[in-house]
Amino acid sequence: MTNETMFDVEIADASGHSTVQMSQREIAEKASQTQGSWVFVNDQLVSTSDIADMNLAAGSRVRLMPGLVGGKEDPTFEVEIADASGHSTVQMTQRELADKASQTQGSWVFVNDQLVSTSDIADMNLAAGSRVRLMPGLVGGQC
Repeated sequence: MTNETMFDVEIADASGHSTVQMSQREIAEKASQTQGSWVFVNDQLVSTSDIADMNLAAGSRVRLMPGLVGGKEDPTFEVEIADASGHSTVQMTQRELADKASQTQGSWVFVNDQLVSTSDIADMNLAAGSRVRLMPGLVGGQC
């Protein structure tokens, strides 16, 4: 029987957190199994690849946490897209709308029933709930 030092390890997940007893080897295995997890030893972030070889003192505070990602996702808008087959409604970010409008030669973009330049879409301040329509340009005249 080996006499491995056991550590109280706080493990956080979507359901909250729990405290379990683990050896240093078990901590290293758990950290490497959980993609993107963060390991804190005595309130200092350490690399998951280094935990197995660290000199952990008895009584060290160890926490395993899911990795955090900062920032916020781009808002999406409901966009009505008309073409020769009719129209469809899709969810797009402002960047996706700007890209689609620039790729569709001669297309018209209406925001809240107002025609806007396709080159201005990327920098516009679109409000949540804006009505956005992407249509092929209309050409008048006799055939």
